[in-house]
Amino acid sequence: MPRDEIKQFYSGAEQAAAMMREKLEGGEKRTMMLAHWDADGIAAAAIVARCLHWMNAPFLIRFTRPLGPEDIAEVGKEDYDFFILLDQGASQLEAIRRYLLNRGADALVIDHHPGAPLEHPNLIYFNPHLFGLRGGRDISASGTAYAVVESIDVRFRSLVSLAIAGAIGDRQEFSSGFMGVNAELIRRAVELGLIYQGEGLRLIGRTIWQAAECLRLSTRPYVLGLSGNLMECRSLLESLEISPTRPICEAGYEKERALADAISIRAAHASEHEEFRHALWGQTYARTGEGISGPRDLRDYATMLDACGSMKVPELGFSIAVGGGSYQEGMEVLKKYQEEMLRVMRWALERLPHLKSTESFRYLIAGREVSSSLIGEAVSLLIESGLVPTDRPVVAITEKDGENAKVSARGTIGLSDMGFDLGRALARSASEVGGYGSGHDVAAAATIPKSRVDDFLAKLGENLKAKAAGSD
Repeated sequence: MPRDEIKQFYSGAEQAAAMMREKLEGGEKRTMMLAHWDADGIAAAAIVARCLHWMNAPFLIRFTRPLGPEDIAEVGKEDYDFFILLDQGASQLEAIRRYLLNRGADALVIDHHPGAPLEHPNLIYFNPHLFGLRGGRDISASGTAYAVVESIDVRFRSLVSLAIAGAIGDRQEFSSGFMGVNAELIRRAVELGLIYQGEGLRLIGRTIWQAAECLRLSTRPYVLGLSGNLMECRSLLESLEISPTRPICEAGYEKERALADAISIRAAHASEHEEFRHALWGQTYARTGEGISGPRDLRDYATMLDACGSMKVPELGFSIAVGGGSYQEGMEVLKKYQEEMLRVMRWALERLPHLKSTESFRYLIAGREVSSSLIGEAVSLLIESGLVPTDRPVVAITEKDGENAKVSARGTIGLSDMGFDLGRALARSASEVGGYGSGHDVAAAATIPKSRVDDFLAKLGENLKAKAAGSD
């Protein structure tokens, strides 16, 4: 990533920070913060909230799915002077202009999804795409928010761990490592002693749960024969002389490596998949210092935040991230989430033989059987666990409400490099059937009318083929 783009990004962060301070000076504005309820959105909200508290700027926070035009119209009816949108908004700037800015309100949009820029005197818009960076690879929404807040005051530098957790939650660490601004953040955090970087198994709960339970709950990756099977997990650990009742991180590097090799042998169907190897073993990141709220391991931290969003308690994740929530409650939600994802993965495996293929993508119709808040993660896990081919993107459609369906699409960096841009394809296809969508080249989502699912699939095939071929 050329240094010029990163320099311009930080210069833009300074400008956004100055404008934000100007808007909020005096603490008189009635402020509403609207954040996406995934790990990245919750982390971004915690970063901005810590800054607002320091500035004595009171605010109300609300966690949402990505808002559509009708949602923003409803928000615009509420009696607030300043709206802050985090990890969303880039694809809805026209609705923001129409329903928020034109009625005299101010807005700050910090997003890393692509979208046509908008200039308006009441709008502060900060997005890495404005500077030639890739929001799906180089920087997350929480990292983008961190750049602004750090520009306001260096005392917020310790919040870098939240930015990294958000990037991990958004799957921005690839087999080659972090890219762009994310790589800069990791380097600086390690140099400042805020993050310890190691190497080992990357299973969720490796530092907090008993080894047998950690293996049983593993979904990232999901290992056939081990995930969900406590007896097999205990047997494997004992065969390697690893205590089933102690955390995996206490086994030592050599035994962790032996366990990783044994898991790979068990998962022979997937062990050659790059995504599987990356999910199983690699760099680990832990927060340092005393008085830390939430898990020290950043992969556990990110998954806990995601769990709180998916289990409809994003406020709990937020409260832990700002230092006021119950760590124990967060761990309970994380475990319930892992149990639910095991159930979803069993469901998905039963239906894999019915996965349908088109020339440019594979897809699965889930209907009401899987929550719309979990289906995207399930598709990601199928890919990371080597359970589906990665020669084309995978799409899942589930019922969102009485009238709408949720579309989740996932790909890989390799597919993106071949020309598949899921964010652009889903946004265009959804708009062509009366819905809306957005996202990155490797992960995207859309909301469409249930009655137009077949039409959407046809449009998606056309748009993915056109983009992969290099045309608009």
